[in-house]
Amino acid sequence: MRIANWNPNAINKTLENVTTKRLLKAAKVVAAATKKNLAASIGSGETTGINRPVYRSGDYAGQYWTAREAGMLLSSVRVVQKKSKTGKLMWKRKNVRIYAGHKKAFYAEIYEFYKPFMRPALASTQDMVLQMIGENYSGEM
Repeated sequence: MRIANWNPNAINKTLENVTTKRLLKAAKVVAAATKKNLAASIGSGETTGINRPVYRSGDYAGQYWTAREAGMLLSSVRVVQKKSKTGKLMWKRKNVRIYAGHKKAFYAEIYEFYKPFMRPALASTQDMVLQMIGENYSGEM
């Protein structure tokens, strides 16, 4: 038996595109839940909404990361699609990620440790994410 016009590369590319779109859609759901959890944990305390300019004196005077803007951590939650080298197996690529924090909001990891906002977001959306990516797995994620 012979198969004419067989092109496995085209099929792999189509599969990869569909999978990536599903992963992006699921990641956006988790990011929205993360922002919701983060907004709830920040609350409306005394320190919410404080802006501070860059330090003008001291050891860290003039360093950009000493400035604070209200809502900086909340606005730093984002979905990123990493580009990887072609030829690498699709399931070995880690190409869709959800990040919180950046150079100026470097404290995101510390905040996540003491008041988790990303892990509960993933746990609360786990069933929806598995359904979106087409997984029929009923075990733990």
